[in-house]
Amino acid sequence: GFCTGTKHSRGNKADLKEMKKAIVSGSTGFIGASFVEYLIQNGVEVLALGRKEKKRISNLRKQKLKGAVYLNLDMSRICDLECKIREIKWDVSEDCIFFNLAWGGVDRLSDMNIEAQMQNVAWSISALEISKSIGCKRFIQVGTMEEAFTYKYLELNHRDHDEFNRHVIYSIAKISAKHSLILKASEIGMDFIYVLHSHVMGPDDDKDSFLQVTLRKLIDGDELVFSSGVQYFDVISTKDCTHGYFLICTKGVPGEEYWVGSGEPRRLREYVERMYKMFPSGQKMQFGKLPYNDVSLNPEDFSTELLCRHTGYKPSMTYEQTVRELHDSFVNSEYN
Repeated sequence: GFCTGTKHSRGNKADLKEMKKAIVSGSTGFIGASFVEYLIQNGVEVLALGRKEKKRISNLRKQKLKGAVYLNLDMSRICDLECKIREIKWDVSEDCIFFNLAWGGVDRLSDMNIEAQMQNVAWSISALEISKSIGCKRFIQVGTMEEAFTYKYLELNHRDHDEFNRHVIYSIAKISAKHSLILKASEIGMDFIYVLHSHVMGPDDDKDSFLQVTLRKLIDGDELVFSSGVQYFDVISTKDCTHGYFLICTKGVPGEEYWVGSGEPRRLREYVERMYKMFPSGQKMQFGKLPYNDVSLNPEDFSTELLCRHTGYKPSMTYEQTVRELHDSFVNSEYN
């Protein structure tokens, strides 16, 4: 069920002049741990929430969480947060934000298990309610790039079209969470911002994303067989993603939806070709050998215009710098 608590009568449109404290759920994930590290480096006190016991967190992510107060709290028990912070005597300041990155499936983050995905929707609403109850100033929910595909996917008449997107259950749940949170935030008088981001690339990503797998193939000299790669895509570094998050926390406008990306989406093939130019393997790139049966996005679907206008966001790393950083992490891990 959802949490209920006392409502704080704080104006919900006031600017967040300074973010002194932050509660970050999903803090042990690839992006979550990096964001916690970024916040700490910028002088923010962080309460990091995660479903893993501390001893089960990887050493690299444990290092990123160093400096935060870590609380092992699964989202299914998010209603216990008020009691837990009293127990550990963690004080919520006037300018504390709740940044909700937590999301999970049964087998993986974006599996096809409808019940597991929809549980996340209820837990997100509970997190919003408890954040209001404990006195947080602002609640920020993170969505997924897959939502852009899903809106188009749902417009299809599937008697005539056979496009398939395995992420659609995951992203429908994300969209459901967004609309539910907008309504609930309005009802309880809470600042609410929704964030989407392009594909995040960087060291320590434990998911086998397409470009990461391609880089591995280049390093190992494996066969390079792809679809046509004509579909549009966008990539940002972990550093730029976490910087974008930070700007949204402090300068974002309540009620808005922001996209954190490079501002320069390209066709997927171009990303592969630029990667190959950096690390040629001798294997021929074979585009068009694999089928691609999904909807395609347009460059404007990845627009960062509102984010740039409201917060002054500008990416600092090029795609090549991002690839180089990931490549070096692969090579270093093999020698260590």
